[in-house]
Amino acid sequence: MITINKKIILFLLVIFTGISSTLSQSFDVSAQLPIDEEFVIGKLPNGLTYYIREASNPKGRAEFFIVHNVGSLQEEDDQRGLAHFLEHMAFNGTKNFPDKALLNYFGSIGVKFGANINAYTSMDRTVYNISQVPVTSNTVIDSTLLALHDWSHYISCEAEEIEKERGVIREEWRRGDIALTRMMKAISRFQQTGSRFAERDVIGLVSVIDNFEPQTLIDYYHKWYRPDLQAVIVVGDIDKKEMEQRIIKTFSSIPAVENAAVKQYYSIPDNKEPIIGYFTDPETSAVSARLSVKIPMLSDSEKQTERYFYEKLIEDIFIELMKNRFRVTSLSPEAPFRMVIPVFGSISYASRMFTATAIPVEDEKTFDALQGIVTEIERTRQYGFEQEELNHVKKIVAANLEKEYQKIKERKNVDYVNDAIENYTRNTPLVTLEQKNVSQKNILGKIALTDINSAINKFLSSENRVVVFATPEKIKQTLPTESQVLAMMEEVQNTEQEQFIIAEKKEIQFSDIKAPGRIIKSRNVTSKDYGIKYEMPLDSTTEWTLQNGVKVVWKEEFGKKENVSMFAFRKGGYAYPENIEDQKVLNSFLRDIAINNLNQHERAEWSLKNKLSLSPYITERNEGFSGSFDPESSEKFFNLLHKYFTDVSANQKEVENFKRRMLKSIENKNAQTFYKDSVNKLTYSNNPLRTDYKEPYVQSLTPSKLNALYQSHFYNPQGFTFIFSGPMRSKDAKPLIEKYMASISGKAKVPDLKFKEPVLRTGEVSLRYKAPDLLSSKASVTRIYHNKSDYTAMNNLLAKFTAYILSNRYLKSIREDKGGTYHVGVKSELSRYPTPTAIMEINFDTDPALVDDLLSVVQGDIQNLVTQGPTENEISEIKLYLEKRFQDRKENISWNGIISNALKEEPYLDLEELSLLDKINTHNVHQFAKSIFLANNKMTFVFEPQ
Repeated sequence: MITINKKIILFLLVIFTGISSTLSQSFDVSAQLPIDEEFVIGKLPNGLTYYIREASNPKGRAEFFIVHNVGSLQEEDDQRGLAHFLEHMAFNGTKNFPDKALLNYFGSIGVKFGANINAYTSMDRTVYNISQVPVTSNTVIDSTLLALHDWSHYISCEAEEIEKERGVIREEWRRGDIALTRMMKAISRFQQTGSRFAERDVIGLVSVIDNFEPQTLIDYYHKWYRPDLQAVIVVGDIDKKEMEQRIIKTFSSIPAVENAAVKQYYSIPDNKEPIIGYFTDPETSAVSARLSVKIPMLSDSEKQTERYFYEKLIEDIFIELMKNRFRVTSLSPEAPFRMVIPVFGSISYASRMFTATAIPVEDEKTFDALQGIVTEIERTRQYGFEQEELNHVKKIVAANLEKEYQKIKERKNVDYVNDAIENYTRNTPLVTLEQKNVSQKNILGKIALTDINSAINKFLSSENRVVVFATPEKIKQTLPTESQVLAMMEEVQNTEQEQFIIAEKKEIQFSDIKAPGRIIKSRNVTSKDYGIKYEMPLDSTTEWTLQNGVKVVWKEEFGKKENVSMFAFRKGGYAYPENIEDQKVLNSFLRDIAINNLNQHERAEWSLKNKLSLSPYITERNEGFSGSFDPESSEKFFNLLHKYFTDVSANQKEVENFKRRMLKSIENKNAQTFYKDSVNKLTYSNNPLRTDYKEPYVQSLTPSKLNALYQSHFYNPQGFTFIFSGPMRSKDAKPLIEKYMASISGKAKVPDLKFKEPVLRTGEVSLRYKAPDLLSSKASVTRIYHNKSDYTAMNNLLAKFTAYILSNRYLKSIREDKGGTYHVGVKSELSRYPTPTAIMEINFDTDPALVDDLLSVVQGDIQNLVTQGPTENEISEIKLYLEKRFQDRKENISWNGIISNALKEEPYLDLEELSLLDKINTHNVHQFAKSIFLANNKMTFVFEPQ
């Protein structure tokens, strides 16, 4: 290596790529972006802003939001946590909805707390919402606006309710007291060093939560939550002119605040020298080294121009370029990291940030991983990017834009709400999706190499850098000192790096198929042929049987669908004769296989560029493929499918990386791992799927072994059924199926199968695991009930009703009355194998001292349900809520799923639920609950600090 003068490098970059302190561009991006004219935007005399838009997805409903343009940044030191606390109080009584009247009223019309009524608090904004509101009644509309009106200025904040809520928020804090949250908060504090952001945390301080006076909360509320810092947003199946008059009438009476406090906007200070931070934790197994560069935000006026989309696209291209460079480096035998994840992010409204996070080859070598990041960054700073790189990446970004557009073009009502929230609080452009799509495509086409290279010194500046190491406590002695890090960074910056060598882009080669195979049987099929009971008939569907034993079902489906989707299955999976360890290892390795010598990253890029996806899967009873493709890429898709049956290999480097990850998981077993293993042993009286990998087994894995395992599952097409549905004619698909599918050699014999399903233990089981050396202060509690139950859509629906009833009751008894937890999760499951069984699982986190008391409440509410049954009101509210959910879900039910379940003779439980709702009543829910909870099959598991 040759040492060089940094000033010369910077001078050359300025001359040849146009780098400057502000990002320049090769074309004009100053044009103003048009505002979505479908929005009605206004402001009342008291300062309150409103956004209204008509939309009808879903029909007959609307979204009602109130946005407070303040958050935890406005808290003084003795108020830390009050913004979030106030959010909770919004549901505990207002002027026109005392006590729980608000939740009770909306629950009675099928608008459920948690799912439809909720709120969130951040550093700079607080947002309350009432969603999926049926708007066929003027009374409902007026009541919903009245609730927003009360949230604006008339939250009661009664002392008794505040006392109850202290416990809930303590438990919410405790719930987040885990290693991952501690790590992310520590990293954020380092990135925000010297700013107000680093001194605030939305959840606040427990000492404040426990001790503030009610008047302190009320004073904070009326100081900051006021009309001039609020926006009401209504989007849905409404008349916007009529809604505007309702908003004016409802909200004009809220008084403006005289001599109002001025909202201060906070910044992130610059730093010339890198900030070096360290996070270690006894409970984490995560190891990383990351480097961040703080980047100025666009001004509010610039955000309203095409520069907003220009900057976003420059970032997207830059990320793809850096991903590729880091990936190429990671493939080298001397690579200092296993992978690097580059991203752009934001610190609220104050700063953009580029971050590269490296996972070291070995846990103890985070310093080497960081040096790898710095070296690649410096290589980029010295030489810039090449035109060939840009050409390749622009295709990827274009494909991503199209994929995202297709995904969201049928916009939901709430999507427009989110646009308005961002416009009000962050001043982002309020444009139509179509305008955004046109602008982005136009700008992307114009972006030149000079645009990207002129951004390098902004995104990879030697100033405003933050370095953070995160490791388990046990290896903290391997971390470098701050002086070592600074010395290394300076040395790398003063060393001439080797120029990046562009790797050849690989393509999936077309298979050399001498002759197509044959379709030996063809027929048109209907719902009756497959025994499908669904409100929509199965039509335009052809079934082919191929000479190699493959069955293909082709459903022509034109309309909204842009792509053809595919799902394939065959009995097998973990039922193969190989030992379960081998089966599960293969399943884990599937993403790492090479197809036609393309690894997973190369394959992902190729697939994205060609608008297709395809991947294999293995489950307990089946194996198969899933994927989709644009009809224009149909031949490439079928060629790729052919490769999955004929040209798959396990690369030595990928196998070594896979083994390293397995060995790390064995080595890093901790209290949580031992607890989960113990729970698994106790839950099942017989579990043939259980594995316990040891080092000798992992070391025995070789490419040839993994190749043989893959081939045993996927190289014989005999017995597979492929189901296709989408906008492509069967006559156009037929020659491709003959060439690429029917030509695959098939064996008549498939392995003898032995299905392996775990058997639930009966009776009472319990484990209270006290883990040593935990920083976390919470106990995690799981309670499970189960009993035999017929596998039917009706029983599945009854189980859901039972779970919803218990969830609502625990909300009151455990959260509100006891203040014992933030959330009680209740979920139901109907399992078909090995014996049809209904399972009810209850989960919550709490103070270890409250575990026994709250478990008695859990059992008490169940006993009450078993003894007295549900109320008519409970059944009615859940019906109304589920009716909305099931109506929305109808659009997402796929023919692939319906047909595959029918052919596998598996009941499609979700398909009949909407038609069964009217048959649910207090009696059959009561009987179902008794069948589960009186069976005396009860498991209790508790994980808590010693």
